Amino acid sequence: MTYRLVVGVDGSEHGNAALRWAVEEAKAHGGEIVAVFAWQLPFVGVPGAFDRDEMEKACKTFVEKAVSAAVKDTPVPITKLVAEGDVSASLIEAAKDADMLVLGSRGRGGFAGLKLGSVSQECVQHAACPVVVIKHFRDI
Repeated sequence: MTYRLVVGVDGSEHGNAALRWAVEEAKAHGGEIVAVFAWQLPFVGVPGAFDRDEMEKACKTFVEKAVSAAVKDTPVPITKLVAEGDVSASLIEAAKDADMLVLGSRGRGGFAGLKLGSVSQECVQHAACPVVVIKHFRDI
């Protein structure tokens, strides 16, 4: 059985740091990565305000670019997965048979002063596998 790491990808520096860390971990264990980007249609009272197929296409393009920008010439296989639904629930579901779930400590949202974001907190509490939260440190 292949060592499999699921990584949340959102294009943030913290998410990129998590992906780079996961690549090194997968390389050390001869494993593979599943990079997951989750999205939700916003609730809008106007039918047809958003085209689901267009959103899916845009999200697939986004995850391709985000992974390519974060890691160059990766020595491990990376499968890119786009999931429609709540971010935490999508990551937990994607990681149900994984050896590890890897997340950045901050993504696109969050409130100043929180030590662990809501997605990270939810995943730590409910994932069926170990969860690693990576913090990106900026150069000073």
